[in-house]
Amino acid sequence: MLLLVPALALAAPRHKKKTTPPPTPTEGSGSGSGSGATNAEPAAPPIDQALPSAAATPAPAPGAGSGSGSAAPTDQPPPKTEDTDVDSLRQEYLSLRDELFKSRARANAVASQLYSTRMSIKLAWTSGRYYGVSKASIRLDGATVYEDTTGAIAGDDGVRFDGYVAPGRHLVTFHVEATGKDDDSFSSSTETQIAVKAVPSKDLVIAAKARDGGDIAYQWKRSEHGSYGLGIDVSVKTMAPPPEAGGKGGKK
Repeated sequence: MLLLVPALALAAPRHKKKTTPPPTPTEGSGSGSGSGATNAEPAAPPIDQALPSAAATPAPAPGAGSGSGSAAPTDQPPPKTEDTDVDSLRQEYLSLRDELFKSRARANAVASQLYSTRMSIKLAWTSGRYYGVSKASIRLDGATVYEDTTGAIAGDDGVRFDGYVAPGRHLVTFHVEATGKDDDSFSSSTETQIAVKAVPSKDLVIAAKARDGGDIAYQWKRSEHGSYGLGIDVSVKTMAPPPEAGGKGGKK
């Protein structure tokens, strides 16, 4: 006789399925179902309050770089160099020289009204074949009335000064600096001072001729010997003033 065992008793036992408990709600993360949580996290501030404004942002320190080592540009002028210093001195010299020339012109105009003696001074260089003039000057009673660095006195014997002076004794100084044309390592300087006398109502004409008759500039290369022949010859004379405009004679 067969026994029927219930199928339920013979079946393999089933394992109970594990269920994951729901996550515990954190503080302030209450669901939208309004479960009544009281520790909710406050809402984030608005963007215009959360981010610092441009006015509140501190300015970078002067000279601070962006990480690449470059300094921020400044408005300070560039430092002075030797070239700029020389140029400023040159401009100052030219300005002072112009003022000096203007002062002399005014002084000459005033002197022409005060004095009747007119003085003219000539200066020429007669050794231009072998020596070039690097500087020439004329001083009248200590004041420079002529100065040139272009060698003009070697080109002609023109008048270097023309003006009115007070009657009486005056000192005239001639100064010439020259350089050898065959060998510019040889140079010379000569100066001569003379006394002249201005006569009332007469013109005073002074003519000077400077020279260097030496041969050292070209002879030294040949035989290692030579000479300097420096000198200034001056002639002085008075003359009647030229007739004034309108056919009138000179001053008495």
